[in-house]
Amino acid sequence: MQGTPQSRSSSSNTIGVGRTDTVRCYCGIPAKYAASKRTRIGDKYYGCPLWPRGCGFFMWEHNVVVAVNDNRGSGSTQMEERVEKLIEEKTSMAEKLCKLKVKREKDAEEIAALRQQNRMLNSDCAKHAKKENFFAVALIVSWLLFIFVITIIMNLA
Repeated sequence: MQGTPQSRSSSSNTIGVGRTDTVRCYCGIPAKYAASKRTRIGDKYYGCPLWPRGCGFFMWEHNVVVAVNDNRGSGSTQMEERVEKLIEEKTSMAEKLCKLKVKREKDAEEIAALRQQNRMLNSDCAKHAKKENFFAVALIVSWLLFIFVITIIMNLA
């Protein structure tokens, strides 16, 4: 971290001047410590070092001291809450994944059945097309025969 005057000699949660702990983002890694260049120019802040893909953690330096003091003794830090929420999301996603796998298997079975039905229908269509061609030829031959017979009858009469 740039410009971070942190020492690791103590285990207290006091952060600020003479920091003793590293501020961590919700990803669980040390947060980036920097000075603002856009708003509140020069003010120091902590942010997720993986931004913009990370957890979105951002906190002004003076708020970190307040947040750490507020969480002292509460038994639940922001990171623990975030981890718990992520575990719940993971469980939910695992359940959804299982349901999707079952649905995919059912869909695959249905697709196989529909393909089989399609092959049978195509086979039936081919058979009927052959019969249709046969009857078309038979009809033409019968008309030619009819014309031939009528012509002979007309010549005899």
